[in-house]
Amino acid sequence: MAPLAQAWGGELPEFASAEEVEEVMQVIVQGLWNRLSEHQSTRNPFRLPRFEVSPTRQALHDLARTRAQELKGFVDGLFGTDDEMLLPQKAHEAVVALAELHAMFAGAAGLLADESKPAPDQELKGLLRNMQQMTIAADEQINKAVQSCKRARGQRLETMATVMSRKIMSAGDRDSEERDLSGRDNEEPDFIESPLSQTVTRNGVTVRVDIYGDSNGRWILEIVDGENTSHVWDEHFETDQQALNEALRALDEEPLEFLGRGAKQPLN
Repeated sequence: MAPLAQAWGGELPEFASAEEVEEVMQVIVQGLWNRLSEHQSTRNPFRLPRFEVSPTRQALHDLARTRAQELKGFVDGLFGTDDEMLLPQKAHEAVVALAELHAMFAGAAGLLADESKPAPDQELKGLLRNMQQMTIAADEQINKAVQSCKRARGQRLETMATVMSRKIMSAGDRDSEERDLSGRDNEEPDFIESPLSQTVTRNGVTVRVDIYGDSNGRWILEIVDGENTSHVWDEHFETDQQALNEALRALDEEPLEFLGRGAKQPLN
C-alpha cells in the first residue's frame, strides 16, 4: 500500500464508502499495477510511449523534458520511499545508464529553453534523431533493470548485489557511481528464459509460470499469481520441462496456494 499512498503525497485519503475503496483498487492495482507487472516477461518488454514530433525548438524541448521526467519517474518508482537500495549488478549498471540518459535529456531541454542559443533547422533534425536513439537505449536499460531484479528475486538475491543511492539521478553523483562499477562488469551471470514459460489456467486458477536458467545450467521455477505474488521454488531443476511439470503438479494438487484473496471462491 505504500506505493499507492505516494499518489496522494504519502498518506491514503479517507474514502466515503467501501465501494470507493474497491474502485480505486480496481483501477490502480488490478488495472495499472497488473499491466505494468506484465513487463516482467521478456516477451512483453516495456516501451516508452512514442508520438509524432516535428523538428522544432518547442517540440524537441517538450520531448526532452518528457523523457527526463519519465526516466526520473522510473527511478523514483524503483526506489519508492527508500534513499538506498540493494540492487543486482546489472540493475545497478542499468540505473547508472538511465542517469546518464536523464542528464542528456534534461540538458537538451535546458538548452532548447534558452532562446539566446541558436537552433538551426539542420541541427534540430539531428537532435531529433539522437533523441529517438536515446529513447530506444532507455527502453533497453529499463528492461535490463526489470529483468535483473526479477532474476535476482528468483535467486533469492544470491547474485552479486550493490547498494545504490537514488542520488544517482543528480549530475554531481554520476561520475562517482560510474567509478563504483570498475572491475565488476561481469559479476552477475546471464540468465535465459525458457520457451516453456507461459500463462496457465488450471482448476479455475490463472497464473504466470516463469522458468529461467541459473548460472549452473539448472532451471528456476517461479509462479506469479493473479495478485502478482511471486512463488519461487527453492529447488532448481535439471531441465525446464521438469520445472514446468512441477508447476502443473502444484496447480493440480495445491490450487488454493495461488488464489490469494480469491481462495474463498469456489473452484470451477
